[in-house]
Amino acid sequence: MPVDTDKNSRQSSSIAKKLISSGLVLCVLFICFSVAFWFWAANQMETSLNRWSEKQRSRGFEISHGPLSISGFPFLVRAELEEPRIKSPEGWYWQTSRLSAEATPWSPLSMEVDLSAKHIIDGLPNNHPAITIESDRAKSTAQLTLEGELLNARLQADKLVVTRESHHPLTVTTLDTTLGPLKPASAITPLQEFNILIKAQDINHPELDKTPLKGPITQLNLDGTLYGTVPKTKLKKALHIWRDTGGFLSLHDMSLRWGPLLMDARGKITVDNLLRPSGNLDSRIEGAGAVVKKLEKIGLINKGQSFGIKLSLAALGKTNERGRHEINVPLIMKDGWLSIGPVTLLRLPPIAQ
Repeated sequence: MPVDTDKNSRQSSSIAKKLISSGLVLCVLFICFSVAFWFWAANQMETSLNRWSEKQRSRGFEISHGPLSISGFPFLVRAELEEPRIKSPEGWYWQTSRLSAEATPWSPLSMEVDLSAKHIIDGLPNNHPAITIESDRAKSTAQLTLEGELLNARLQADKLVVTRESHHPLTVTTLDTTLGPLKPASAITPLQEFNILIKAQDINHPELDKTPLKGPITQLNLDGTLYGTVPKTKLKKALHIWRDTGGFLSLHDMSLRWGPLLMDARGKITVDNLLRPSGNLDSRIEGAGAVVKKLEKIGLINKGQSFGIKLSLAALGKTNERGRHEINVPLIMKDGWLSIGPVTLLRLPPIAQ
């Protein structure tokens, strides 16, 4: 039987046209969906940022900046601000030349903020000089709600330099700080909880060279939880309310590595009626003997005092598995003074004036 080749050819051509048409329709639909999805994500980011600004203004902050521009289609949502400035109710203000925040379209409220520009904090109380903050690289990851509430934030910076006018700079080689998440109060946990994690390496300042241990501080780690609600008011008033309603900072672990000194501590801290740190910490200290030698060498204690302290340390401590002498003594913050056991070290200033 003869085959109708023309008919088969027409059928094949018709099927090919339908496939091409369907493909084109799908491509158009995909492009339309991608564009609509990106604009939806951009609107989510812009809305959350605007609502965050509105909340700060309702708390007494003044916020000004250039136009907010949104770009990055199709793989990123990028928000850029020129000359942002925030002034607090107390009168101090922060400003920088430019801020840039990026997020993926499928997670527009989880942003990475570029903070590498120079930052200035001025208008400080008691005519304190302005503070300038610079770094080789600084970024923050932050998560907002659509209502503009900050859930958590993380700051990472390399070669951080903090300078007061007419003062020597404070330098930090690496800084990694995480704040949050915020856990609201409930029937089970009556106090609000806010986690704080700080890791810093090679903290240096010329004033450290004037101390017995010299500088820099090799490592400082802090892992804690802030319990209680800090009201949205002036800091001094807020701290009084926070303390009076049972607020405190629980240090799960704080470690310090400075010269021959290694210290680990944990416990609870609050503030007293004059807003000075107050509390007791359990601590483990290594290298106390070497610190005593340095104190004797620079003349802060004489040989007799040094000998007596060394005897006390030997009686209090033990040799650990690393072959280093360690002691376990309380760190006491009371009446504006910091003490290690019965030995008073230094005065503690108020957190807010």
